[in-house]
Amino acid sequence: MNAGMTDYLDEDQVAAISENVASTIDAATFGDGKWQQVPAVISDLFPGTFCGLWNLNFAENKLISQSWANIDPDFAKSYADHYAQINPWTRYWSTANGGHVALSEQVCPSSSFKKTEFYNDWLSPQPGSEAAAGLKIVGGHGEMIQVVLHFPLSLSSRYDQATIEVMRRISGSLRRHVEFSRHMRAGAERAMTSAALVERGRSAAFVVDSHRSIREANPSAEQLFSTFPAVAIRNNRCFLVDPQADASFAAALLGPADARPHQGARIPFRAASAVWQLLIAPLPATSAPETSGRLLLPPRKLFLVLITEMNAGISGTVDLSPLRTMFGLTP
Repeated sequence: MNAGMTDYLDEDQVAAISENVASTIDAATFGDGKWQQVPAVISDLFPGTFCGLWNLNFAENKLISQSWANIDPDFAKSYADHYAQINPWTRYWSTANGGHVALSEQVCPSSSFKKTEFYNDWLSPQPGSEAAAGLKIVGGHGEMIQVVLHFPLSLSSRYDQATIEVMRRISGSLRRHVEFSRHMRAGAERAMTSAALVERGRSAAFVVDSHRSIREANPSAEQLFSTFPAVAIRNNRCFLVDPQADASFAAALLGPADARPHQGARIPFRAASAVWQLLIAPLPATSAPETSGRLLLPPRKLFLVLITEMNAGISGTVDLSPLRTMFGLTP
């Protein structure tokens, strides 16, 4: 242990704090504990600090979940709504490996971004927030699980080494939770995608996530993918060959939660001398409420996609104009 740490906490104290925090993480994972208790325990054991625990998704550039202790609720809300996306420290953490711990004053001092909106409107107004210690765990699919403890610069000589050592020791417990979350999420998603494709054998059907990644496809869809008349597959991601239809497809998957298709969205388009229709329908949540509340990696939104060739099997010599007149159909 670093000798400077003994000025504030000795080995027995650091071990006790680390064990306390680790057991709180385990309780939130497997027992009756809540994730809000993890930053609360850390902050209480280091007086004069405030602590945050969150899941930030880089791919979507948004905060998936967060828990704070000893912070004004308005600042916590504004962090989720806006400041998480412009936090200058995120650039440093985005390139760090999983399990990495760091002190802000050693790698990215807050004084280096004093002229930013983040510093002036969010960090500086909170007393004793200039210095921080952080821990990163890779969540997968662009997700970063992070614990950050903020404290005044005046306490750096007392807290620097102690906080970083505690974070090193709790990283194993947090990593175990993330592995548990991955296992639970993957199992639930496999069950959901398989169920969604049952009895879809007569249509080309597949399941994608919000980033177009194909999770599972039935044989009709796989055949369609192999011939590329309407859909192109690149790096296991799905793209429509018609640019305008593809833009609508992306908007349906990546739009705000309240703008995503709840009952299903239809996208007609032309490709390979045929008319196609894409139907997108969101799948239900992939985890039971009692399980998903314990996971820092929450269930991802999945979509069932059905694609149909509208004029399949119709000869070009057939005159359908009488039907158009009878039913008032468009050409």
